Amino acid sequence: MVARVDSTRRNVDTESMHMAAMLVICFAAVDLPPEATGARSLALARQLLPDARLHRTKRYQILSLTDRTLVRAAESTLEETRRQYDRWCRTVGAPRARPEERLLCIVLPTRETFADFARQTEDLGGAADLVSGYFSPRFDWIVWFDPAAGQAMGDAFQSLDDAEARIDAADAAGAPNEQVDAARSTLDDARAELAREEAARRTEIAVHEAVHQLVHVGTAFPGRDGWPDWLHEGIAVAFETDRPRKPFGPDRDHARRADGFRAALAAGTAIALEDMLRLDRIDHTAGAHVGVLYDQAGSLVSWLHRRKRRALGEFLSTLGVPGPDGATASVESAFVAAFGPVADIERRWHADVAE
Repeated sequence: MVARVDSTRRNVDTESMHMAAMLVICFAAVDLPPEATGARSLALARQLLPDARLHRTKRYQILSLTDRTLVRAAESTLEETRRQYDRWCRTVGAPRARPEERLLCIVLPTRETFADFARQTEDLGGAADLVSGYFSPRFDWIVWFDPAAGQAMGDAFQSLDDAEARIDAADAAGAPNEQVDAARSTLDDARAELAREEAARRTEIAVHEAVHQLVHVGTAFPGRDGWPDWLHEGIAVAFETDRPRKPFGPDRDHARRADGFRAALAAGTAIALEDMLRLDRIDHTAGAHVGVLYDQAGSLVSWLHRRKRRALGEFLSTLGVPGPDGATASVESAFVAAFGPVADIERRWHADVAE
């Protein structure tokens, strides 16, 4: 997600309960500037989060209130995302983004601290309680919280703990050993699967927000501030992966997202391409509609990359850039100029997805 408010056409936005309370006190003492970048952004973040630890890699700095294991995973994922993003820029003929300073990432331990931080630094409204992370064009940082602290993941872990308690009770009551052993084996498998899901979600969030940051902070696409939300999200979704040690990006489908859009097509809940092209902003409080839109936008970006790569590069390089007459083409007209009739693209794209 890219944090936005409507005050301008540019994308500039005006471990525990104890920790959350500390954050509120700190925020109240800090006079937030209209925007900050580079060293000023880091200094501001350290004021807001005085107990956070700073970790540095070659191209990133991570301010974290989580444990070192999670930070190491974030470091590796962010660095690999940068490499894959640079690779993608080369394939679409765009200059690689080369920010002069390390990019800033903030990792928070719980949804509560995340939502509090977002509300104090951005105008996210109700979206702060719904999203897992965001990029701030106001301060050039990305922020997310440990998905293990989310409600869904917490409920899943609790259900496994409850199942373990029932197995222990059955064992104590004299249940046959083979039945107890089989139940424990099933429970172990479920815990391992949930741990994999937790790691995958952590990776997906880090990659998604890192791509937003690279698009905005880098200079590969000069009209990026004039892009619609669906395009920003589509590019970020197209990079999502749960296997960051292998190449990833728009040339490789991520199963969860690809399956999500395929299911939306089958159920008839997909959004007409013509309507999507006219959609400038995404309402993140719009429920299941948002998930469909994310899956659909990611699918479109990936399909265009595979089928019309050169045209995609031209579209991204010129969209949002004023022409010789000073006028900026609409998204729909720029799309048609780059790729051809909307209905034709939609038909071919949907046919490929359905296969």
